[in-house]
Amino acid sequence: MNDVAPIVVVVLTLVGVLWFFQMISDWSVTNGRLLPWLRQRSWWPVAADHVAESLLRSSLTPAEYRQLATNSYLDVPSPGHEGRFYRIPRGPGQVLVYEDGRVLERLCVQPTESLPEADVILAHKLLIEADEATYLQTANHFPRSIWH
Repeated sequence: MNDVAPIVVVVLTLVGVLWFFQMISDWSVTNGRLLPWLRQRSWWPVAADHVAESLLRSSLTPAEYRQLATNSYLDVPSPGHEGRFYRIPRGPGQVLVYEDGRVLERLCVQPTESLPEADVILAHKLLIEADEATYLQTANHFPRSIWH
């Protein structure tokens, strides 16, 4: 019986460590603050991520970047529709279209090639601001989810 106790402790410890890492990988603070901060470090192993995160930070206002870092999304006001804004997620996910405080629909617009996460966020923002009509024509439209 005494031989089993150390094994149980090791297994429970490993399960706890794995649970902890799973929890922080899904945590918005990790995605919104820690990972972008790491990507800006010169030692970050993926040069494209480092450059893209630096470009994103320099292209956004301090308030916009703070919102993205805090909430893991960026709200971009519609240039053509009063009371509408687009909520662009950091990482995978659909863009939510809000109007007068409620979700109207979800949009899916993706690049044809793999890009760093920061480049995708900036592309959404610039496309919406430059030519909202074409952005909406290009997007795949999905109805509002039940929970929104």
